[in-house]
Amino acid sequence: MRPEPGPGRLPAPADSGWDLGRPKAAQTPAPSRRETPGPPAESPRRAPRPPPQAHPAPEVEPEVEVEAIEVHFRRAPPWKRAAAWLADGLILAVFGAALLWLVLAAGGPRPPVGGDGLEWILDAVTAEARLALPLLAVLLVAAFVHGTLGHGLMGATLGKRLLGLRVVSRDGLPLSLSRSAARAALAILSFLLLGLGCLLALFTRSGRALHDFLAGTYVVELP
Repeated sequence: MRPEPGPGRLPAPADSGWDLGRPKAAQTPAPSRRETPGPPAESPRRAPRPPPQAHPAPEVEPEVEVEAIEVHFRRAPPWKRAAAWLADGLILAVFGAALLWLVLAAGGPRPPVGGDGLEWILDAVTAEARLALPLLAVLLVAAFVHGTLGHGLMGATLGKRLLGLRVVSRDGLPLSLSRSAARAALAILSFLLLGLGCLLALFTRSGRALHDFLAGTYVVELP
């Protein structure tokens, strides 16, 4: 037993685990607090993904490959060019003679009936020199209209169609009315140059006259 402190004595120190030579009191660990397992936490639910919207398929035009086709034309033979000029010249000559016949018949004596009609026309033109220039102007206008409409609408004048010829552009296509009109005007210029511009077609390798070079056209045979 530990003696109780008397008067004049200090109390005995309490037991300490740090005292030397004394066994350390066993320390009882504090009971650990055991956590009661609760219900498992629910994982957050993911919102369902919306179904993918079907986008309309883009309109795709089908690609069509077209092979290039070469079209070869054959130049008009010189004799056919000359024959076509002669045919067109005869058509214009008949038109001019009929027009002159009407003019003279309206302003002078009636022309004779029979084989002397052409001689009467020549005598009247010689006697009436003032009719020469108006008649030439009318024939040039008729040639311009004939060439413009013939090449622009049918591809050839009447004389060329009789010989199986036609006029095309550099790419082998028919002429437009504007280009046909330009060619007809240039053809009149070739004729007024003493016909040298037209005769050029008989000696060139491509068979092109002066107005063909200037208008960018070719006279070819029908395939």
